[in-house]
Amino acid sequence: MRKIIGLIFILCFTVCVCNARESTQPNTFKVIIYHDTPKDVNLDDFAVDRVAFVQQIEYLRAHGYNFISFEDILKANKGEIILPEKAVLLRSDDAYLSFYEFVYPVLKLYGYPSLLGVVTNWVELGQTYTQAPLMNWEQLQEVANSGLVEIASHSHNLHNDIPSNPQGNTAWAAVTLEYYPDTQTYETEEHYRQRIYEDLLLSRNILREKLGVNARAIIWPYGEYSQASVEEAKKAGFEATFDTTDKLASIDNLDIVHGSFVMRNPTIEEFIENLKRNFSIPMKRRIMQADLDLLYDTDPVQQTHNIDKFIERAFSMKVNTVYLQAFCDDEGDGAISSVYFHNRVLPVRADLFNHVANQLSIRGIRVYAWMPMLSIVLPDEKENERLRVMQFRDGEITLSDSWYPRLSPFSAEARQKLIMLYEDLSAANPRLDGVVFQDDGYLNDFEDFNPAALAQYLEISGGEDIPYQELNEEQKQRWTKLKTETLIELTEELKEAFLHYNPFTKSVRILYAPVLTEPESEEWFAQNYADSLKAYDYVLIMAYPKMEEVKNSTKWLQKLVQKAKEYPDGIQKTIFKVQTYDWKRKKWINSRIVDRWLRTLVSSGAQHIAYYPDNCIDNKPDEKIIRLMMSSEDFPFKRE
Repeated sequence: MRKIIGLIFILCFTVCVCNARESTQPNTFKVIIYHDTPKDVNLDDFAVDRVAFVQQIEYLRAHGYNFISFEDILKANKGEIILPEKAVLLRSDDAYLSFYEFVYPVLKLYGYPSLLGVVTNWVELGQTYTQAPLMNWEQLQEVANSGLVEIASHSHNLHNDIPSNPQGNTAWAAVTLEYYPDTQTYETEEHYRQRIYEDLLLSRNILREKLGVNARAIIWPYGEYSQASVEEAKKAGFEATFDTTDKLASIDNLDIVHGSFVMRNPTIEEFIENLKRNFSIPMKRRIMQADLDLLYDTDPVQQTHNIDKFIERAFSMKVNTVYLQAFCDDEGDGAISSVYFHNRVLPVRADLFNHVANQLSIRGIRVYAWMPMLSIVLPDEKENERLRVMQFRDGEITLSDSWYPRLSPFSAEARQKLIMLYEDLSAANPRLDGVVFQDDGYLNDFEDFNPAALAQYLEISGGEDIPYQELNEEQKQRWTKLKTETLIELTEELKEAFLHYNPFTKSVRILYAPVLTEPESEEWFAQNYADSLKAYDYVLIMAYPKMEEVKNSTKWLQKLVQKAKEYPDGIQKTIFKVQTYDWKRKKWINSRIVDRWLRTLVSSGAQHIAYYPDNCIDNKPDEKIIRLMMSSEDFPFKRE
């Protein structure tokens, strides 16, 4: 204890002082997460040394942060107390011995409360996945009796990877439907729920038996959870669950209490900077949109070679995000009749998406599933025709002849098919960072006259079965706005289905360029840029100079960026994607031209850029030429 007091005495004079005023939003608090706190940090990214820990506590003390307990949070949630401004909850995961030897004495010295996550199976076995020693039950009993430390469950045995696909990849047990190689089947949701419930209940019972505590919080292993796991946690008796999302936590939502890791043993200056940014570093997206169709091959050896080449290219180029095709469109006609993941709606061409996504993720690349909004072709031909988008042309209502064969967003039956597809994709891929809604989410001015939409159309037209062109301007605006809203409502349902297993998922909606530059084009597409900024985490603009046949690509791209700047959060939430292939002329675009387009966008103020398509087999576009613009590294040059 004397050494600890001496260390604090010295460090309290060396903590960086900042005069900037800091505050937090009402009803919010910050959860700061620690793991091991050794004397010296070697290769553990999650460890913080003891000098750094005391510096951080001293900074918080000196700058008006108020240390709260888990009990304070529960009371504030019930309206019994009001949390102080700049409230902070200290959280330590895994119950390392260093908590007992160092962190706990510091807490006692200051009188500061803490939340400690215990993996009951690890304590019983006396081992973890690191070399750092753990606390034993006697030491845990002592801190539990102190009145300062709230014991939380960190699961019993969910800190495991389990098989997640036929290729042998693994994923976290708390959020993954297990794949059974012997039967070539996936775990059912019912069995998954039971497995999670039994583990959480067991951990709670062990903590009660060993320590006499009634654990009220569950800290999710690796910070990963699903909607189903949260529901099972409630059934097991937990009042709150904790993740590792770098956001402020709110007393209004104890289902998921956000927290921020202190990682890589930061200097005090780095800690302060991260604290002020709420431990969230704004990211400029550098995105490769890629086709699985290019990687798929009936020859498994060739397919493995293709995948390896693609993974190596994405990693070498240092993009931070890949929009990965989850469906098959090898004919290039937009008629999606099969996909690359296990599901209940469409045939599976190959259970390939999870494998490729996994290989990207473990290399630190964010993976978004690129999915159709409407353009799926159901196996039952009659059912497919009945649910399709219809058009009213030349006095006749027929199947739409537009370039995408789509299901009607007005049809509840069609929506359910799409929801099932998104649910199954999410269940099979619980580590995805986002979902991208394809550009098939449109309705032109002759659409949609599917029977499911006619009642609403007749209400607008005054009961007359007339083509859209004969409506008056007010009626046209109402019908156009209804179609726009219906498409957005559909994506809300699809997002909700996806969030069941991927609660961290971001959403991206692809829009055509005229939607940004010519708001009146909403009539042609039923797409609205301003509405999309509100509805999605990101909006992706197809900045395709060749496809739009612009005469001066530089001025046109500059105009796109300038228009986005006119909207609140326009630049922050807009991705500009350039084309690398000229579909009209059926040839690849010179890579130097692509590079010039990317440079134009960035120099004009674009924060997020992307390109499509990518051909890793033939190095199109040329990696050496576009790497500087696409790299997410702060300084991408390497000294030879």
